[in-house]
Amino acid sequence: MLGSQSQTIIGRPILPDASVRAVVEEHALDAKVIIFKKKRRKNYRTEGHRQELTQPRITDIQGIEKPEPAPAGKTEKVTA
Repeated sequence: MLGSQSQTIIGRPILPDASVRAVVEEHALDAKVIIFKKKRRKNYRTEGHRQELTQPRITDIQGIEKPEPAPAGKTEKVTA
């Protein structure tokens, strides 16, 4: 779904003309997940892993026209 003040477009299932630009902020590892396993008379064993995480920052969404800014000299009067 992509929208602005003047229109909204819903994709079924995708929007063919839409694109998102992002910058990778950080690559990190999540907290360690520990899995306990026990077998009778065999000792305890622990296994675990750390999930990789990527933190993106969205810089631009294209595919819908952006409203043009009002000229600096003119102001628009809104009445309710």
